[in-house]
Amino acid sequence: MSSYKSKIKIALLGLGRAGKFHIQSIQAIPDLRLIHVVDKDQNRAQEVGESNECDYSTDYESVLYRSDVDGVIIATPTHEHFKQVKDFLSAGIPVFSEKPLGYSIDEIDNCFDLAHKQNQPLFVGFNRRFDPTFSSLAQQVQSGCIGTPQMIRVTSRDSPLPTMEYIKHSNGIFHDCIVLDFDMLRYITKEDPIEVYAVGSNFVEGIKELNDYDNVLVSLKYESGLIASIDVNRFSAYGYDQRIEVFGNNGMLQAQNRSSTSTILSNDNGLIKPKIEYSFPTRYREAYRLELESFLSTIRDSVEAPISHHDVKMSHILCELGEKSCRNNRPERVR
Repeated sequence: MSSYKSKIKIALLGLGRAGKFHIQSIQAIPDLRLIHVVDKDQNRAQEVGESNECDYSTDYESVLYRSDVDGVIIATPTHEHFKQVKDFLSAGIPVFSEKPLGYSIDEIDNCFDLAHKQNQPLFVGFNRRFDPTFSSLAQQVQSGCIGTPQMIRVTSRDSPLPTMEYIKHSNGIFHDCIVLDFDMLRYITKEDPIEVYAVGSNFVEGIKELNDYDNVLVSLKYESGLIASIDVNRFSAYGYDQRIEVFGNNGMLQAQNRSSTSTILSNDNGLIKPKIEYSFPTRYREAYRLELESFLSTIRDSVEAPISHHDVKMSHILCELGEKSCRNNRPERVR
């Protein structure tokens, strides 16, 4: 492994949506160096490799046998994560993986058990925890500044609409999208719900045929009396809509949408504000960088990954219960 003063050498698997902004984050962190990229598309791998002056290939096995790789980022399609995570942990290489680790609790447990056995970091990408706005809100809730939280509202509306090919292989709106909102609620409240109820519908042509939803509302009940709601939609025509409101007996906290500028024009037509961020790469640019800096600390300083085995497992369980509730039209208890 690299000495403390040298750069941490990173390999990146997958050069699609997630891979592109991981490259931007790596370039923004002086202590990271991209040394190898992998993508099944030969032309894409070559183009990105050459533009970043690093090695490239179409198969990840070539990375497994490199002795100079300090860590790997897995941003490949969902169905490839589990095997790749296991292969790199088995090779003694620290892993950052986009969610999900796998399709079941057994696969999640298998990955974390292997990480523990190999004494290697396993970092799962729940990037919203690292967003300065959302992390500030969570810290203020936990500090007691609004008293006892009584109601939370989370809004997550995607932009732009993903392709049908992406949605087909996304493992559904619960595991692809709502999992991030479940994790955010757990991050804010430090509490697991006792009941989940979800309803869903379709407005986007093609998604229903994939046995999936594009419009979902989830309600959650907690032992403390707290109630929470999550509303999610696959397509917001006006931009990437990400908001959180926490109401307590001593006040309220709100995390609002971000715009490219904060300039507001006031005239006889009313108030004219800039559009909100178009999509997640710009909305969460800082979060992705801070997330990778945290991964860097797990490699260099042996700091424990902030997203635990239990965190990943519970978010998966809530997704399973939420989807079950939605399909069966009844609330589900969280055991």
